[in-house]
Amino acid sequence: MEPTSSYSSTNKQETIVLLHGLWMYKLGLYPMAKRLRSYGYHVICFGYPSVRKYPKEIVETLHQKVIHLENETIHFVGHSLGGLLIQHFFETYPDQKPGRVIALGSPFASSKAAHRVYTLPLGRHILGKCAGEKLLLEPRAPWHFKQELGVISGTRSADLGKIIAQLSLPNDGTVTVEETKQEGMTEHCLLEINHNGLLFSPLVVPFIDRFLQTGRFKEQ
Repeated sequence: MEPTSSYSSTNKQETIVLLHGLWMYKLGLYPMAKRLRSYGYHVICFGYPSVRKYPKEIVETLHQKVIHLENETIHFVGHSLGGLLIQHFFETYPDQKPGRVIALGSPFASSKAAHRVYTLPLGRHILGKCAGEKLLLEPRAPWHFKQELGVISGTRSADLGKIIAQLSLPNDGTVTVEETKQEGMTEHCLLEINHNGLLFSPLVVPFIDRFLQTGRFKEQ
C-alpha cells in the first residue's frame, strides 16, 4: 500500500463513470464519487438493474449516457460485475474517447462463488439476467482495447465466499485474486480489503487516482 497524495489538478476536466456490482444500487457509488470529486474529477454514477436487465440492455443505456459527455477524457471504474460490464461495453462500442479503465474485484476469469449460487434451487433468479448471459460464469476474452486496464484485487477474506464457497487464497471473501486477473491488463494491485471494501474504503481512491493519471498504481 503506497499512494496517499493526489496526482490530479482540481482544474482537470476529466470524467469518471462509476459502475456498481451485482445486487447493488446507484446510491452505493456516492461515497466513492464524493472522494473522487475532491480530486478534481467530474464523476457520473451509473446505476442499473443488475438482476432485471440483460448486459446488452445495460451497456446500451450506458452508451446513451456516455455519448452526451463533453469532456475529452473519460475514464471508467467498475466494481465487481461493473468491471465486466465495462468490458462488455467496450466490446459493443469500441470507439470511445481517451481514458483509462479500473476494475475493482471483477472476476474476469469467472466466479466460483457465482457458480455456487447458480446451482442453488433459485440460483438463476438470484443472479438474474447477467447470469443468463454467463457474464459471471464464463471467462472474459482478453482485454485488447486502447484504454489501459488496471485491476485492484482485495485480499481480506470475508462476505459471500466464506459462506457458500471454499475459495482459494488469497481472496476478498467473494472473488479470488486469480479470478480477477485479466490477460491484457496493464497493472494489477493487491490491497488488504474485502470485496465490498473495494467500493467503500477511502484507501482505494488514491490508487484509482494515480492509475488514471499515470497508468501505474505505484511509483516505479
